[in-house]
Amino acid sequence: MRARKRKRTRTCIPTSTWQGTLACSRNLCRIGGHPQHVLARTDYASISAKQVVLISGGGSGHEPAHAGFIGEGMLTGAVLGGVFASPSSAAVLSAIKALAGPPGCLLIVKNYTGDRLNFGIAMEKARAAGIKCEMCIVGDDCALPKDKGITGRRGIAGTLFVHKCAGAAAAAGKNLEQVTAEARAAADSVASMGVALTTCTLPGAAPNPRLDGDLVEIGLGIHGEPGAEQCKWRPCDELVDEALKSILDPIKGGDDQPYLAPAAGSQVAVLINSLGGTPPMEIAVIGRRIVESLTARGLVVARCASGALMTSLDMAGFSVSLLLLTPERASLLDAPTSAPAWPVVHDLTAPAAAAVADPLSGESSSALSGSGLEPAVAAKVKSAAEALVAAEPQLTEWDMVAGDGDCGITMKRGASRVLQDMAQYPSAADGALLALAESVKESMGGERCCAERKRSGNCCVCLRTQTQTQHRHRHWHRYRHRHRQRRRHTHRHRHKRGLHADILRRPGGRRRDEN
Repeated sequence: MRARKRKRTRTCIPTSTWQGTLACSRNLCRIGGHPQHVLARTDYASISAKQVVLISGGGSGHEPAHAGFIGEGMLTGAVLGGVFASPSSAAVLSAIKALAGPPGCLLIVKNYTGDRLNFGIAMEKARAAGIKCEMCIVGDDCALPKDKGITGRRGIAGTLFVHKCAGAAAAAGKNLEQVTAEARAAADSVASMGVALTTCTLPGAAPNPRLDGDLVEIGLGIHGEPGAEQCKWRPCDELVDEALKSILDPIKGGDDQPYLAPAAGSQVAVLINSLGGTPPMEIAVIGRRIVESLTARGLVVARCASGALMTSLDMAGFSVSLLLLTPERASLLDAPTSAPAWPVVHDLTAPAAAAVADPLSGESSSALSGSGLEPAVAAKVKSAAEALVAAEPQLTEWDMVAGDGDCGITMKRGASRVLQDMAQYPSAADGALLALAESVKESMGGERCCAERKRSGNCCVCLRTQTQTQHRHRHWHRYRHRHRQRRRHTHRHRHKRGLHADILRRPGGRRRDEN
């Protein structure tokens, strides 16, 4: 799939992207006709007359940023450049002149040289034309030193916190100076760190092999720029801890001051961002560890949001952004917005819901209440289960060809549970099969669970049916013997009384052997 992207060109992708964005939305419109495109809210004319306008932007390839964050309570417009290329100053100036009204305009810019130059030139030209215009630079990347020459730290996903805080302040009716102050305060209070397992694949270019094999890069930039360090692959929890250390621990070889230094008990907001190739399932695993680690550090995770928000094409990786919270800043994050890409921000200060008791727990505990299988049976069950565990790679390989690739791990999970529970199986055959079915039910999913459980249940029913049938056969034989004895006795009694002749007569009075 990554190789097939070579058939696309970097020049046509941005155009197709904004065309698709407009085709699927009725809340956005296009401003002007510059090669680098400007998208805005359809109601921008009425908005600019009464509140501060917010404009951001940058290179394409980070979708849903930046157009996905246009909406009430966030951005008024976004200027889109080519793939990983800053928009031109002419495109930015066109956005300012089209969108800005008497209350003024705030530009929110990620700290990259091209963005700063082009947005800065446009701001100066707008000011010269009499438009009130300010700019907020966001440099939240902790992969680079604080004093990195004249360029400084890069702007990455933490910029979205700045969009939200400034957008909520503007929607609340604050003036340009107040909105700018809120944006800059948020920018000074946010820090981010990324971890990548692969680089991104640019349209029309060959895949970059820099992270092939088992290498991981800490601090890889959202344009594929080199990070702070490369290391061997490590489990997810260790990678998350490494990212948080880069944000919260003192900087080695620096001024011994961390990028972010919250006091114990401070509230923070967390933004967990997929870089494009990380599915929601893995983002949830990352989020669990982030909350655990921050809580262990004595911090209060008051707000949490996650999703693919500022991506790097198809890069497999994540970034975590921390924002120091004040009561006012928390209210800005909680303020409503219609921006389609802004995720749900969860308030984690409320107590977590208690787990509900399992209504089926009694069934499994009653099934696993025996003293163990007979030694010969236990040896057979153990041998079969261990064989399934050992066959997991082969079963998975076969299922990847014929199905969805889950057969091996599913069978291994069920066999491992049987090995764990078999010491508590009853010795009776029917009870043991029911207990085995419970182990399968608790550990296996998919159609195999139903099939194996049904097979075990059927065997148990057969055993019980066989026992009941044998009992019924014995009872039936006794009944037939007694019934035959009564019939013989009755027949002899009637024969002695001559009643057999009456029985053999026809209704017409003749005997059956008469003509």
